[in-house]
Parts: sequence; structure tokens; C-alpha cells
Amino acid sequence: MTAEQHSRLRARIAKCAVQAQVETSCAKLRLQNDHAPNAIPLTFELPREDDYLDPKKHCAPGFEFENIDGLPLSYYDLHVEERVHFNIGVVGGGMAGLYTSLILQDLGLGHEVIEASQRAGGRVWSHHFSEKDGDYYEVGAMIYPDIPIMARTARLLEYLDIKKDTTEHPQQGSLIPFHFAGPNNPKFFNNIFVTENNQLSATPEEGRNVDAFQISTQNGGMVPISFMKRGLEDIMRDVFDSWKQRLITNFNETWAELIAIDKTAMSLRAYMITKYQKEGHDPADIYYVTNWCETMTAGTTHYDAAFMSWVLLSLAFDFPATPGTSIDPKPILDNPPDNVWWTLNGGMDTIAKRLVNKLTKKPLYKHRVTGISHAKTGAEESMLVTISQLQDPGMAPKVITKEYTHVISTTTTPCLYSMDLRNAGLNYAQREAIRVLQYDNAVKVGIKFSKRWWAEERGINRGGNGNTDRPTRGVTYPSYALDTPAGESGVLFACYNYGQDAARLGGLSRDSGKEYNEAIFDAVIADLAILHRYPEEDLRKLVVDYHVHNWNMDELTKGHFALFGPGQFSSFFAQLQRPAAGGHLFFAGEITSIHHGWIVAALNSAYRAIHQMLLTEVALAGKNSVKKKYIQSLISHLTTNWGSSEYELEPEYDPNPQGTAGWQVFLGIHGKDVTV
Repeated sequence: MTAEQHSRLRARIAKCAVQAQVETSCAKLRLQNDHAPNAIPLTFELPREDDYLDPKKHCAPGFEFENIDGLPLSYYDLHVEERVHFNIGVVGGGMAGLYTSLILQDLGLGHEVIEASQRAGGRVWSHHFSEKDGDYYEVGAMIYPDIPIMARTARLLEYLDIKKDTTEHPQQGSLIPFHFAGPNNPKFFNNIFVTENNQLSATPEEGRNVDAFQISTQNGGMVPISFMKRGLEDIMRDVFDSWKQRLITNFNETWAELIAIDKTAMSLRAYMITKYQKEGHDPADIYYVTNWCETMTAGTTHYDAAFMSWVLLSLAFDFPATPGTSIDPKPILDNPPDNVWWTLNGGMDTIAKRLVNKLTKKPLYKHRVTGISHAKTGAEESMLVTISQLQDPGMAPKVITKEYTHVISTTTTPCLYSMDLRNAGLNYAQREAIRVLQYDNAVKVGIKFSKRWWAEERGINRGGNGNTDRPTRGVTYPSYALDTPAGESGVLFACYNYGQDAARLGGLSRDSGKEYNEAIFDAVIADLAILHRYPEEDLRKLVVDYHVHNWNMDELTKGHFALFGPGQFSSFFAQLQRPAAGGHLFFAGEITSIHHGWIVAALNSAYRAIHQMLLTEVALAGKNSVKKKYIQSLISHLTTNWGSSEYELEPEYDPNPQGTAGWQVFLGIHGKDVTV
């Protein structure tokens, strides 16, 4: 299996998922049309891989080849009065919203970004304790893997003049290596302390203790020793590698099996128990095996996420499937460079700040969207957005309504669920997706100390992670500011946990304000003392300041990153990529991408939403050749400047209007009540 083969798989799965739901929706719409007078006739069969595209057989109405002109003129050649008026409302100023604005600005289309907070970037957020270099920690996005599927992120970083710097004293605002492991990284599980460099091993190498934490049945634990001897890596490869190999050698059949499994709402835990039960193991024993694997590689309850989600995550990494782990997740590359993982020296929020600086029209800050509706006045259609505009302290918010030709929503589905969308023109599946799609919890804590005691006194001086089964679960040692002189202050990323661990630790907080987070800080400082065998009283004396963020209680996100639950991928993934409100409302954001959880997901989704918006206008143009030519010129400009890179082996979105993209738009315009 080559890295190129792996890099294509997630994109192919995304396109197949969309196509499958389009086929089902169109079949249902055709059944409805058979009993409806004056219905749009539908005679079609969507193409399979490598099929010849016969427009009479495959194209959605309005996208036949004969109705689409040849190469359009540049839209700069058209007179102003011949152009279509765009006034686009972009909901959310996170990475998807900012990137949407950047593209629309390049296309010359009128728009504005509506952002509820006082800053841009969304979940790309670095908390700075002061202006001093290195005096921060990452509340949101932390790392960037330089692998093929992240091509669009790489292009954005280049556009923002963010370069790699591997020198001993790297420049602020540069990419520097991120270290998942380092010397003396501690581990504390089952009340047993070991360090990664003298005890731990994922496989039973000679001279290593395969049961360092004494969790096997022969040492008083509950995990069969046979699984302990196999090791975590071998078990995870046993679960995932055959699927990856089969996707490469027999994609269509394997994809059909995977989506069938997802339709049974199968979690990773359920899959592992079923798999090993068939091999003769006691399900009760396997449950403890899944707990052990989960404890060492993920957050509590993460194995209750969809098996399909875990397969998708595993396609880019050898083991384990997610980057939130004590073991370095190795990207699948044929000839990996010295370093694949990077972080941004000075804070990942540098990306958002530089992106905002590229925008001629800045986001409307402190404008919170509370409702979206689809309005029709005769033949004219528009979108009405209700906004609560924050005023000066002590003043009540001012409620205003703005009218747009189109709306692109980039906010999270939990935030969408809080809005009044009764008249937004959604279909049933879209409403359900907004209500039920799963986001992971996360609690992050940064503590500023008067000295970098972990490096100076414990020898943890090259980054990495400390892990435990205690409430904190994970400590991340900074990969930046490694050249800080002894005795100077430093910031420790003292807690990063997720899943049920975050829910329970976050439950100690009564609010998001610092004055309400003292109990969380107390739990974290106690765990730090235990994990590092450092007297808690002495550790507290070194504390200068701290910051706590509970993402599940963040009213502007209500979650950390998308993590689909069992059955949700097959049911809802494609529905959120479908236009709504007769082709005037579009959904973007990381949850709508196959790469959700990464910055590239937000960027890819923005491109897809804009392309769909323009395709919708082509369909709505009808026989208006001037309007159609203008929109086609915009599409040509969009695909030339912002389309897939030559380094992106396979984009997750197929923009071909004669294929699935055209059908998605058609269904968004005409089939709003058709659900899967």
C-alpha cells in the first residue's frame, strides 16, 4: 500500500457517500413524481467509477452539456449591468468563514462575515498570558501534519507567508516541529508511575515489561495477558489494516460493506467485541480489552463513536488513528521526512490574524445570528438573517435583520440548533443532522509558572506528552520556547482531555469565567503533582496565572470538533452538503468535510459551498445566456485560483456539474422535502 493510495481513500469515500444519498433521494423523488401532475421528469442513472458520462443519462436537469456554453469569457469582460448581484451573508468568523471571505473577495462578490465573538478564528485560538514570546498555549487547533490530504492548508500557509523554521532559535510566526514524545515523559496509570524512555513499549520487545501498569489478569487486572502480549499496535492493526488494504484492492465492494456496517449503528467498541467473539474470546474479556485500548489511545467513550469514523481516521495514520494520544501517530508516507508534525511558533492564531489582514472587509464582530429564514416576494427570493448586535456594557443587545441573496453558514451544528430555523427551507434530514450530529467535548488548561520546572527539574525538555488515567488525562509539554533560559517563566499545557473525561472534569465548573473554574484548576494541579512526583504545595507556589476553557460550555461553539456517532455518517454526511432554501442557503464548516477535526476540513468546505452556490445560479439562470455566462466565468475563476492543487491527489468534492455536484444542487432547489 502506497501513501498515494491511502491519500485517495477518504476523498473517494466522501464522494461515494454523497452519490449514494443522491441516488436514494432521486429515486424517492421520482416515485413522488410518478404520482404528481406536471412534475419534473427524471430519467437518470448516476455514473459509477470510470463510466462514460452520457448527459441524457446522467445529468441533472439544467446541467445538460448542450445547455452549458463552452469556455466562458473572463467576467472582467462583462459590463457591470450584465453581472449578477451577490450580497452573501457568511455566518461565523472561524477558519471556514474567513476562507470563504477570502475566496469571495477574490471573485469580487459582495459579502460580509457575521461573527458573534470579538475575535476571528473560532476554534483556532491561542491564549496569550502576555506579549512575551512563548507565553501562550493552544486553546484550539494545535498541530498541522504536512501530508498530502492537508494540501489546501499548506497552500494557505504559503499564501500567508508562514514558513518552516528548524533552527535552534526559530522566528515567531514560523512553523516549528511538534514533538509527540520526548525524554522523561511520564505515564501514571493504575496508580503506577513509569516514564516512556525506561519502561513503556507498545509491543513486547525483549527486556520490556508488557504489563508495566499491572492490568492483566495474571497481575490482578482484567485484561487477558494474551492481548497484553500482542500490544496496542498489533491489536489496532488487526482491527483496521485489513479494511485499508481491501479499500485499495477492491474499493466498491469494501465501501459497500463499510456503509452497511454504519447503517447498523456500529461503534468501534461493538465492532471489536463482535470481531473477537467470533474468534472464540469471551465478550466480557473483550470489553476490558476495549477499555484498555481506549484508555491508552483515546478519551473515555471515544470507542463508542462510529466504527466508520475510526476507519476514516485510520486512513491517514498507521497507529493510532487520532493525534490525541501518548504514542506518536505516524502518517502514512512512502518516504517520510525528518518531521511531519508542525506547530506555529507564537500561536496557531497567527493564521487567523494574518488571514483577517488579507481581507479588505473585516468581519462584523459582536453580531450573533439568532435566526435564518427564506423569504419569497413574487419571483424574487432572499435570505433574512436575524442578528443580536451586542452594545456597550450595561446596554441590551440590539436586534436587527439583514437581507442577503445567499447565506453560507460556517458555524457548528450545535449553534445552528440554537437558532430559529423554522423558515430556513431545510429538509427533514438536515434538521435532524443539526440536532443530533455529535461533537466531542474537550477541556483545556494552560498554567503559567514562574519557571519551567518540568524542563529544569524533571528533564522534560523536548516536548511530548504525559498521560494518566486520572481526571486530567493528558499533559502536553511545549514544543516551542525550548531556548528559554533557566529560571524564566513558562507556560505548560497542563490539561487536554476529551470525551467523558472532559464532561466530568468540566462538570466542576459552574460557568466559563475564571472565577468559576477554580475547582478545575485544583484538580489539574493535583494531577500534575502526582504525575510528576512533585509536592503539590511547592508546585502551587510556582503558579503565576492559569486559563481554563471548557469547549462544551463555549456558547459560540458548544463542542470541540466533530466526531460522528454510530450511523450518523451514512445518514447525514451528504445531507449537510446539500443546498437548502431553494438554493440560497449552504452549509460549510469542518463537520461537512470528510476530514473533520482539521483546519483543512474548514477550508475544503468553504470552497465546496461557494462552488455549489455558483452552480445553483447556473441552474436558476435558465435560458438567460448573459447571466449564465457570467456565472460560468466566476466558476472558471474559482476553479483556477482555488480548485484542487496538483499536490492534492484526490479532492473530496467533485465539482463536475454533469455528475453528483449537479444533482446535489438540483435536489437543493427542487427536492427540499426528499430525505433518505
